[in-house]
Amino acid sequence: MIHHRLRQLRLARGMTLDDLAEATGRIVTRQAVSKYEHGQAQPSPVVLQRLAQALGVRPSELLDSRDVQIELIAYRKRASLSKRQQEQMAALAHEALRDRLSLQELIGEPARLDVPLFEYTIANLDDAEQAAADLRTRWELGSAPIANLTDTLEDHGLHVIALAAVDGFDGVAAIARAEDGAPLAAAVVGRRSHDGARWRMNLAHELAHLVLQPPAELNEEQVAFRFAAALLAPANDLRHHIGEHRNSLHLDELLLLKRHFGMSIQALLYRMQTLGIINQRLYRSLMIELSERGWRTAEPEPLPLEEPLWLRRATLRALAEELIDPAEARRLLGEAVPEPEPAEHAVTARRCQHLLQQPIEMRHAALAEQAAAAADLYNVPATIASEVVTSEHA
Repeated sequence: MIHHRLRQLRLARGMTLDDLAEATGRIVTRQAVSKYEHGQAQPSPVVLQRLAQALGVRPSELLDSRDVQIELIAYRKRASLSKRQQEQMAALAHEALRDRLSLQELIGEPARLDVPLFEYTIANLDDAEQAAADLRTRWELGSAPIANLTDTLEDHGLHVIALAAVDGFDGVAAIARAEDGAPLAAAVVGRRSHDGARWRMNLAHELAHLVLQPPAELNEEQVAFRFAAALLAPANDLRHHIGEHRNSLHLDELLLLKRHFGMSIQALLYRMQTLGIINQRLYRSLMIELSERGWRTAEPEPLPLEEPLWLRRATLRALAEELIDPAEARRLLGEAVPEPEPAEHAVTARRCQHLLQQPIEMRHAALAEQAAAAADLYNVPATIASEVVTSEHA
């Protein structure tokens, strides 16, 4: 319905009611936009067109009445985010998953969500550790570090969404449900980071919110972090690399471990302290050293960011199959996309059009040349060329 879509798209663009009215060239007032969003009035076709242009979508997007409910799970936001910024981030996540669901349906890709949504009941932090181990077994990941967590999540049907979000937004998980409540799709949403280690931890953290069911008395964020750390650095594998107990650690050793496990140094140190590999005194000492070096705000040797690939692949497929146009592809990917090579039938149609625009003598020559080249294919006499010329005058 238009009032739901209009508000969602406006919030995702970070626009106020007055901003949207201004973007339409004041063809409508702020009060009129508010009435549209509350279902108290309907815009005329002309106003609908202007609203769509202002929001950067087609008018049909505002009229989309599909009954898809998108639920945001454990929206992580800091106190520094204003209410408007919180609403924008939530709307962006909502729209991103909706776009992906529409694209998936458009290209006819069957839904495949191999994620145990809320299947792991958690009574304590150790249960979160075990849940991570169980999920690794289910997904046949073994105990070695996950080379590319983004690819792994997409391979199991999760949409991975990177937002160029403001500081203060860390991530959110989302589930799209049909009218009967059945899950249609799920996503983990993270803020695009300059360091791939933080990106991986955020994704694993949001995955925890999708698969765990902790009790109210447990800190949900601590449970999610424990799961994420166990998923990225299984206890046995971590101990195999650094030993059962350590009384000291070299910073260069920590950098090597960062590359190996794909985790930040700070997250690794907390993981070691949680597992009892290092004691509280050594943990505090190393964190103080990181602070003095400025590594707590910007760690050295940032890891490359893992790029989600499903959206690009699906968009290019839809573009190649002419299910969407280049403008829609550009909107989905946020960048210009080279147009695909034209289909053979389109090339043939253009050649025929070009031929008909030529003088009759040139048409005779071109047709005679093509007929001669095809003579062997059809096993016809070599006089076919002259017959073609004659046929045009018939």
